[in-house]
Amino acid sequence: MPLYTCPRCHNTFPSTDKPSACPECGHQWPIPASEVEFNTYYSTRLASIRESCAPGMTMDERNWTRILLFLNKPMVSFYTSHLLRHYVLEATPEMCLDTYRGFRWEYTRMVKQDRIALQLEGFKESRLLMRREDGTPLVKGWDHYGAALRLLYSFETTDPHKAPNLGNITRIDLERIAAQPSAAYTQFLWNWLEAVKDVPSPMGFLLSEAKPLLKLMKKDENSIKGL
Repeated sequence: MPLYTCPRCHNTFPSTDKPSACPECGHQWPIPASEVEFNTYYSTRLASIRESCAPGMTMDERNWTRILLFLNKPMVSFYTSHLLRHYVLEATPEMCLDTYRGFRWEYTRMVKQDRIALQLEGFKESRLLMRREDGTPLVKGWDHYGAALRLLYSFETTDPHKAPNLGNITRIDLERIAAQPSAAYTQFLWNWLEAVKDVPSPMGFLLSEAKPLLKLMKKDENSIKGL
């Protein structure tokens, strides 16, 4: 569903038809939301959905949902909704696991890329770390850590003072999440699908963020043709 923003109160809201006034302040002629406003609106909404379901998930599921939301950007929700429905929620456990493995491979690749960039900047990750009150790590060069590596440092772990590594990704039990997900995790996926199912296609062109999703779809299409 298209999003609009009020130039007076900066309220961002969805509307099937072009609205004549802002539902919050009544200012006439809201304008189409910018890409930043679009991403902020949906990121906030999806974060709220995850937070409401997280208490009933396992630690692996909570960490995995962080990865899923990170890789599925709001601007490519047109593709995300298709993947969620046909490759996860309505898929066999085997197909779901294959999809998850594709996401794990892509996220691992991004973490490795961030680590190379960090080393080129002259910083080395420490094995032990301290955390601030908000949970962010107190490490040298934090501003140079890439987005994927920062996400890894937000993982829930048994020892919060031990720096995470690639093992924290590979140890996520994707087999169990695919075959025996908790009710809270499944509800999160359905709520996510409901939130993004009407997001329009990104104006007829493919964004770079959609490439990992399209690779997963293409991989499955090729496997079907080979049967």
